[in-house]
Amino acid sequence: MILTKNMDYASIIDGKNILITGGTGSFGRQLVKEISNLSPQKVVVFSRDEDKQYTMRQDLADEKISKKISFVIGDVRDYERFYSATKDMDIIFHAAALKQVPTVELYPYEAVKTNILGTYNIVRAAVARKVKNVISISTDKAVKPVNAMGMTK
Repeated sequence: MILTKNMDYASIIDGKNILITGGTGSFGRQLVKEISNLSPQKVVVFSRDEDKQYTMRQDLADEKISKKISFVIGDVRDYERFYSATKDMDIIFHAAALKQVPTVELYPYEAVKTNILGTYNIVRAAVARKVKNVISISTDKAVKPVNAMGMTK
């Protein structure tokens, strides 16, 4: 499925179990809020950052959507951990990435492990679990890449 601007996203999300990698990051955090307001069955936030998970849990505590959201600490680099989080998922939104260009230039192998091998783990788990849809969030830097971040996305 290719998502477009004019789609009825509510009908796509309605009653579904959604997992969001990088759900505590800059893009993922907003995605969690938007999707949670649409009527999913549940939203699982998969993130390796315990502190951001704690903060997000506290920020959402008084909101109605908090009952739909659960948190899993894990890293997309760890296939077994990710696979265990994908049980009964209908849709995976993949927003986890190393995306700060200066950091990725300093540590390109870490970007390969997260952005390439992590994405591979997501695809493997999705196929093994028969997840219906996987949506990968990317960047304009992946088009005609000139740096390590673009090349790994």
